Amino acid sequence: MRQSRRHGHGVFGLCPVWPIVAAASLLFQASLAQIYTLQDKTVPGNRSLKMLYTFYVYAKKDAPENAQDDPVVTFSGLVSHSTQPTVDAADLQAYRGIQLSLMRYSDFWYLIDPRKFCCDATDVAEQRCKEVNELLVKKVTGQRYRDVFVYAHTVPFNVDYPQDKQRKIRESGVYILVYSNCGLRDNAAVSGSIVVKNPYGFLPGSEYYKMPLYSWLTVIYTGCAVAWGCLSLRWWKELSNIQNCISAVIFLGLLECFLWYIYFDDWNQNGQRGQFLFVVAILASVTKSIFSYMLVLVASLGWGVTRPYLDRTTITRIQALSCFYIILDVIREVVLSFQHSHSLPMVFVLLCLLPVSILNGVIFYWIFTALSTLIQTLKDRRQTEKQQLFERYWAILILSLLVATAALLYQIFVTTRDVAAGWKLQWLFMEGVPHVLFLVVLVAMMYLWAPHKYSQRYAYSQQIDDREHAVDTSMSAPYEADPITIDWAAGDEEEIVGPQELEDEYLAEDIGRSTCAGSSSSSSAIGSMQQNSVREIRSVFPAGLAAGMGPSKVGQANLIGDDQSL
Repeated sequence: MRQSRRHGHGVFGLCPVWPIVAAASLLFQASLAQIYTLQDKTVPGNRSLKMLYTFYVYAKKDAPENAQDDPVVTFSGLVSHSTQPTVDAADLQAYRGIQLSLMRYSDFWYLIDPRKFCCDATDVAEQRCKEVNELLVKKVTGQRYRDVFVYAHTVPFNVDYPQDKQRKIRESGVYILVYSNCGLRDNAAVSGSIVVKNPYGFLPGSEYYKMPLYSWLTVIYTGCAVAWGCLSLRWWKELSNIQNCISAVIFLGLLECFLWYIYFDDWNQNGQRGQFLFVVAILASVTKSIFSYMLVLVASLGWGVTRPYLDRTTITRIQALSCFYIILDVIREVVLSFQHSHSLPMVFVLLCLLPVSILNGVIFYWIFTALSTLIQTLKDRRQTEKQQLFERYWAILILSLLVATAALLYQIFVTTRDVAAGWKLQWLFMEGVPHVLFLVVLVAMMYLWAPHKYSQRYAYSQQIDDREHAVDTSMSAPYEADPITIDWAAGDEEEIVGPQELEDEYLAEDIGRSTCAGSSSSSSAIGSMQQNSVREIRSVFPAGLAAGMGPSKVGQANLIGDDQSL
């Protein structure tokens, strides 16, 4: 901004994710979180200023922990040097026009007059400034910079050992770093750093609550992993594909939360964003998100429930969708991480958020369409237990979608608002709600698909419906069900029993029971019983099996569908 001018507001495919993450790491070069480093930073043009960075500060009285110290800003090792070697060194040492100032964002347009923000001799005479060419702020005569919550430092020229200056910050708020040059020289550069430390450490105030959030999430995911692991070990022979995928999601969630906690704790201790931890944590978050989405999608498509595998076209679509989602979600994570600290334009932030939101809508539409088809298929096949399971899952997804939509709308609303509004709670809707919502859905899936003795009831099995023969109403209870489920167990070496042998064995056992009971049936009664028995057997076993078509292992025949097994 220049004086006397108008002011402005400063089953997944492989995707090329690493170049995007590497490009995002370039943002670290200008700033290391609460430590802003200037390396030969060119000064603004004469009689102009610009904003460099944003700091979020808790005062001692407002600090989330029982703080013992006040927040401070330290101007460390700041020195100016001319970029023109012919300039007289004595003139440079007397130059006082380059300043770095920390002031509250909400007070900026009140303190700074865009038509005049550099002191002249008149201002010095009226005690509005101490020296000519200093930054002029609106304040009552006799007040100092710190009385209006401005913490300024004049950068000297050509000093071998510049002294560090430290100022205590007395009020909470969003502070901006202003780089001003109120003199007539502009061929110069500045090196040094500005360090802001909160009462609890170096973590910005807007990021602080993410650290306890991820610590608690890590504990909860650990408990889920232990509980699920015990159930899986207890019933490992009954596990299905979906249950194995749930195990992977729990592990990815635990890994993600642990990495983010380590990242924020390291940042709080050292004042610098760990580049490696940042990249790995983002990759873990994106991997967990896309794996979870695709798990819900393939389950809704009936994979492992009504079909043993997905066709090639569907797999290709899922891989393409995953690839697009990974790229867009990495961009979103990076932009949200640097949105406020680097004062990214609102339009740019929205352009990065909207594609992911639209893609989420596409994924949810596909999920609900496939899930409704799956429920109808289960209903037609009269697989009631599976149908009830997915109907409950449908209700959970509807609830989660409503909450996620509300959180997204709030996120867009916060993005379009003033940066100083609601910064203390922005973590709740940007991080807290999505993670808690994801955990609730995951726990619901763990409850619905918990491993147990009959887990294989919900897995895919070959269905053979007996629709060609009417069921005799006089038939005994065990033979009243319509479908017959036959699971072909690999490696089973039981003796194969033919249909004729089974029929003879059944007749012999039935006649033997009648004899032991002391019945004195006539030969005509025995003949009638034989005919009824033969009819009973043939009504239970399909015509294909009675004709000897395909292997039939009697010990593995589920005669009453999904609900009971003999």
